[in-house]
Amino acid sequence: MDRPATAPAVTWTAGAVARMLGVPASTLRAWHRRYDLPLAAPQPGRHRRYGRADIEALLRMQHLIEHGIGAETAAARAFHAGATDVDTLLTAVRGLKIDTAAALLDAHLADRGVAATWDDLCRPALTALCGPDADRCVDLVHGLSWAIAAALHRIPPPAGAAPAALLACVDGDRHTLPLEALRAALAEHGREALFLGASVPETALRHAIDRIRPAAVVLWSSSPAAPPHGIRVPRLVLAGPGWPPETGPDSLRAAVSLLTGGSGVRFMHRPPG
Repeated sequence: MDRPATAPAVTWTAGAVARMLGVPASTLRAWHRRYDLPLAAPQPGRHRRYGRADIEALLRMQHLIEHGIGAETAAARAFHAGATDVDTLLTAVRGLKIDTAAALLDAHLADRGVAATWDDLCRPALTALCGPDADRCVDLVHGLSWAIAAALHRIPPPAGAAPAALLACVDGDRHTLPLEALRAALAEHGREALFLGASVPETALRHAIDRIRPAAVVLWSSSPAAPPHGIRVPRLVLAGPGWPPETGPDSLRAAVSLLTGGSGVRFMHRPPG
């Protein structure tokens, strides 16, 4: 039996996209002429067609322009995520333009994925804000943390998948971002993970395990902690600097590899602060 033909991707005309953005069609043409915007959608004819990824990039560009970034720079940041560097991200955060920071992270995630965005942008930016003057920039750390979490939350779990892993911070620990990144990275690999959040008491953790019977449990601790007793799961991963260094993977990529069936040693990074 012949296989059904794959449905063509939905695309939109320049006029439709201009109306979506709320800008004149001439503005959209000018952006293309001046900044040579690369479109991901196939271009079968003389007139430009825009796919969903192209519209998302244009929305990011428009957002950055509205928040004070020059149009040429905004185009580079929105369509070429590699152009987003730590200094650009920190400039937005230090101006408390948190939505702009989130838009920059969205662009990088769309182009480079979770692991590269975490390693190349998020961790260095957090480290830069958490130096000797950390007490004077708590607002900036919290703002950047919110932007990172918001961008990661926009990576949806795979449809219909049962949670393969349960993620939680140990009781008293509130460093959630590494596990936020792990959840999003697993989603990129088609694996769903249920993240219970910060400071989860062992009793609540046991109840959750009994309810969903996960294939793996990842426990994050950023300060010395005693391993839990009597938790019966196929795989228990003790993550973070609070555990002995030989107990789990040492990077986000290694954690994803470990939980998706690949090889891996040790875990993530010491959270700043």
